[in-house]
Amino acid sequence: MPELPVAVWFAVAGAVVLLLSLCAGTAYAILRASTRRRVANWSATRLLALAGAATVPWLVVWLAPIHFEVAIHGVGPLIGWVLVALLAFALLVLLPLAALVCAMVWGLARGGRGSPTPPGS
Repeated sequence: MPELPVAVWFAVAGAVVLLLSLCAGTAYAILRASTRRRVANWSATRLLALAGAATVPWLVVWLAPIHFEVAIHGVGPLIGWVLVALLAFALLVLLPLAALVCAMVWGLARGGRGSPTPPGS
C-alpha cells in the first residue's frame, strides 16, 4: 500500500462515497412510484432508444483511441478536470445504470399485466 498523506486518503474515500451516492441516487430516482408508473407506460421503442443512448459512450471508449495526459497547476484546472471526470462517470456508469433499472421496471410491469390471477392468490 503506497505511503500517501492522510488528506489524500480522505479525498479518495470522499470520492468513492460520492460516486456510490450518485449510483444510489440514480436508482432511487427511477424506483420512486411516480417514475415507475411513467416507465411502465413507455413503449419498447423508447426503452430501446435509452439502451442505445447508454451504449454509445461505451462504443466510443472501446473504438476510439483516447489518451489523456494532464498537468494540473492550480485549483481552477483541478475543478475543471473533476467536472470532466464526473461527466464521464455519468455517461459511462449512471446512464447505463438508469437504462438497466428502467428495463427491469418496464419488464416487471409488462410481465405483471399478463398474469390472469392477482399476486398472493
